[in-house]
Amino acid sequence: MPGENIGIIPARGGSKGIPLKNLQLLNDLPLVAYAILCSLKSPSINRTVVSTDHDKIAEVAERYGAEVIMRPSETATDEAPTESAMTHVVQTLEDSGIRVGNIALIQATCPFRLVADVENGFAILKSGNGDAIVSVSPVPAHFHPYWLKRLTSSGHLASLYQEADIHHEILETKRYWRRQDLPGTYYWKNGALYIMSRHSLMVEGHRYGKACYPLVMESARLVNIDTEEDLIIAEKMLREGKVKLDFVDWEN
Repeated sequence: MPGENIGIIPARGGSKGIPLKNLQLLNDLPLVAYAILCSLKSPSINRTVVSTDHDKIAEVAERYGAEVIMRPSETATDEAPTESAMTHVVQTLEDSGIRVGNIALIQATCPFRLVADVENGFAILKSGNGDAIVSVSPVPAHFHPYWLKRLTSSGHLASLYQEADIHHEILETKRYWRRQDLPGTYYWKNGALYIMSRHSLMVEGHRYGKACYPLVMESARLVNIDTEEDLIIAEKMLREGKVKLDFVDWEN
């Protein structure tokens, strides 16, 4: 019998960038509520749990319909990996007799992930032979790794990569690559969603599994909230209609 799919939302009280960041209002909705509502409305998720060390966050999380598991202080430090909080949630649920299936990590700091994204991620996991999903977005051409530069020990600029498969009739030294010569598409982890098997988290000890598949998302509607400026940008995106959320009805 398959276990329950768990949506885990880590929301500790400490934050160096913005005090109590997870409770900051974005269009009059607490940041943590975006993750909660998305998880609750995702058909593939059976149980939505907020992991926190802060009583006020726990109160707000319960108000918006999430279960709350208070985490130990050692899993709420700046140095503690998110996996430690997720592992604590799974252990707590299993100690209470709940059978855990797959785990979705839904971070409050990326509020514009959609229910559709979560469902697409679970569908990819179900249809493939991997045990993890990571949401990614294409790297813009001007950030392509072949155009990245580094500083040498003498302080000179040098290319990060010297790729033998890029050939120029004029520039044999390959110090410059034209946009049309850039091979392939590269991706960056956008932080919107991770889905992993129980085995990946509880046995392998991480969110990436042994075979990890991508959930490709356009980056135009994504924002990660780390600073006050990020909140301003997110507010503007909502105000200008650049983001259409499928888990909240602003008119009701």
